Amino acid sequence: NIGDQVQAGDVLAIVDAAQVGQAKTQLMQALAEEKLQRQNVTRLKSAGGAVARRQVLEAEAALSKAQAAVLSAEQALINLGLPVDTGKWHGLTERDVLQKLRFLGLPDDIRMRLDERMSSTNLVPVLAPMDGVVVERQVVAGEVVNASQVLFQVADTSRMWLMLNVPLEESHRLSVGQPVQFRPDGSRKDVTGSLNWISTSADKKTRMIRVRAELPNPNGQLRDETFGTGQIILREEQNAIVVPNEAIHWEGCCQIVFVRDKGYFDRPESPKVFHVRSIRLGARNERFAEVIAGVLPGEVIVTAGSDVLQAQLLKNNLGEGCACVAE
Repeated sequence: NIGDQVQAGDVLAIVDAAQVGQAKTQLMQALAEEKLQRQNVTRLKSAGGAVARRQVLEAEAALSKAQAAVLSAEQALINLGLPVDTGKWHGLTERDVLQKLRFLGLPDDIRMRLDERMSSTNLVPVLAPMDGVVVERQVVAGEVVNASQVLFQVADTSRMWLMLNVPLEESHRLSVGQPVQFRPDGSRKDVTGSLNWISTSADKKTRMIRVRAELPNPNGQLRDETFGTGQIILREEQNAIVVPNEAIHWEGCCQIVFVRDKGYFDRPESPKVFHVRSIRLGARNERFAEVIAGVLPGEVIVTAGSDVLQAQLLKNNLGEGCACVAE
């Protein structure tokens, strides 16, 4: 059923296919013919000089032909998903061989529940190709199916693929193994993975490069066809200085922030002083920006209400001085 956890090799369904029965019959006939020709070669060789050398050669050729027919019949079953090794069946009776062929490919627990006398030789199991979850089922018991029909879909949801579009002009900065962060729409939590594929061609219309990342999904929180925002981490700096975007303002020719004076609390009766700092920015996202120059670690900048200071700065045209406002 949809949602069931399965392991590689688990039986999802059993199909009654006439082609399977025909392939088993051909193998049974080929084995019988090989046995007959082998016995004939043994009989002729044991006769010694009583038979002509030509008869022995003809018998050996017939045996080789019978062995080729066995290999062909084996391959037909292998192509149907039923691995068989008749080399392990030497010495078995025809009844034992027939029983092995009848339930070929079926697990022991299923085989024990089937009546040998009433069961068809046409049975072939549909096996799970890998560990995962059944995400789609398109058949019901008793339904007629064909060879090209999809019966089940099994997916390994413990890891998901994330597909991203990157502008062509930025693609030279990408490399396999770079960290990737993904935030699904409606979620506040980022999922971190790594880039594992970069397309070698760009879309003719959008001029975008398709890239793929693999994300861990142990709890199944990520869903197929989920949209969201992805970020590829180009550089990681443990001691970077970052400020909120709302604290940054444009001052005609440069980016500025307002830094609180060190003596802000030392002079309660004095005006509160904020210094205008020109800054140089590095990496930036929708929330924060890296400051490469202009702010020192530990300095306090104005975030909420910084637009008021910006307006006051423009109004008074303080330039390279400081912005002074009453508390």
